Amino acid sequence: MQTYNLFWRSVKWRFQNPVTIIMTLVQPLIWLLLFSTIFSGSKSEENYTAFILPGILVMGVLSSSGVSGIANYSLKTEGSFYRIMISPVKRSSIILAHILDAAVLSFIQITILMGIAFLMSVRIASGISGVLIMAILLFLTVAFVAAMSYSISLTLPDENSFIALINTFTLPLFFVSSALIPFEQLQGGFQIAAMINPFTHVINSLRMLSQSTTIDWYQLLSTGGLLLVLGAISFIMAVHSLNKDSH
Repeated sequence: MQTYNLFWRSVKWRFQNPVTIIMTLVQPLIWLLLFSTIFSGSKSEENYTAFILPGILVMGVLSSSGVSGIANYSLKTEGSFYRIMISPVKRSSIILAHILDAAVLSFIQITILMGIAFLMSVRIASGISGVLIMAILLFLTVAFVAAMSYSISLTLPDENSFIALINTFTLPLFFVSSALIPFEQLQGGFQIAAMINPFTHVINSLRMLSQSTTIDWYQLLSTGGLLLVLGAISFIMAVHSLNKDSH
């Protein structure tokens, strides 16, 4: 109930301030349309939009969930952050509510991007089951990124340093992956960096589900397991940062 109340409070605020939804949607939407237009005729894939869609979806998660922790700075200015801290609310409930709020924002974006991709003749080859598995993988990605963002927001002193740090990592994580180029075509050090990048594995799994009628369960379980481990670590870090900040 604590998690639900905090979550519902955040959702009401977000829909009362729709600019927060629009601003985080703009970048991945532009990139989807831009790269689809520029590279569609120069790639071997029959539908380059279908190829880059998984990377754009992950970018949407990075852009929305990555900056989700910025809300803490406003809450601290208003004083509501400290009112929550002195209330008998479990710290884990606060983090869970934050993750669910980030998930709502991210899945609004994902739905819009998928709808536009559908209009651009993209189809999910693995069908309804593939779409559901994609949703699970994306939710686990949101949980990992949002919890990490929350933890970082409690560590850095102001919004400017927070935004600078998030922006420093978001685009490199996107580009040093298989988002725009097949992993096999990456050269030397870039391939090693992409292999280390956890979002590469998410993108590859999403791409497999969107372009193949056969589901590679080993790949999915490996990616899901990686996200669960990273999500658990970031969740623990967020709870620790919250406890430390409240003292």
